Amino acid sequence: MVPLSGGASLDLLQVDNINFAYGQLQVLFDASLSVRQGEALALLGTNGAGKSTLLRVICGLESPTSGHVMFGGRDITGAPAERLAGQGLALICGGKAVFTDMTVEENLQMQALGIRRQRSLVRERMDRVFTTFPRLAERRSQPAGKLSGGEQQQLAVAKALLLDPQLLCIDELSLGLAPVVVGELMEIVRKLNREGLTVVVVEQSLNIAAELCDRAIFLEKGEVRFEGRTADLLEQDDIARAVFFGAS
Repeated sequence: MVPLSGGASLDLLQVDNINFAYGQLQVLFDASLSVRQGEALALLGTNGAGKSTLLRVICGLESPTSGHVMFGGRDITGAPAERLAGQGLALICGGKAVFTDMTVEENLQMQALGIRRQRSLVRERMDRVFTTFPRLAERRSQPAGKLSGGEQQQLAVAKALLLDPQLLCIDELSLGLAPVVVGELMEIVRKLNREGLTVVVVEQSLNIAAELCDRAIFLEKGEVRFEGRTADLLEQDDIARAVFFGAS
């Protein structure tokens, strides 16, 4: 993966006027965003704002009521998640994203089933994963359920990297983890982004978003209320209070 040069960037992801409802309950209202190739974007908001739902629509786990999702210049609206994963769009779901009764290596082998016949490619990607996550290399024969929460999150990221994605979407990177563990994960994500991987991170923590991402989207009640530099978002007192304290 090669970092972009010359400061030029193109939109890798374009989301236009997405509406979505669970039955009669509308959750997203004309939500739009764009993600440039090689950038890290934070998707912020309080619980119930629609952040995870928008990510699920982008990654093919939900179909919108209306609107379009473009990825790499192609319309992928409503395309199934498994097909999108093969096309370079990977999602790490919040909470449990590993098979706890399988070992670390078995989790990775399961993720690599789609390329299992390309043995040299599988070896190359496994080597990259274990180089990026030396703690997982040490625990490759250990059941994933015996790993700490932070190690399980590392394994979730490692599984996504086996797909060699162009765009990595992470739902709640810091969910339930101690600050020191979150710091380690953030450094890994920053490194991947510096190497050229485009990243979208759903977060409730404005501090984490500010450290990871130069640009942010803020959702409230399914609508985009702010899009711009994360540093500018920090100066929006009403929005900052909403993120930190869940105020409306």
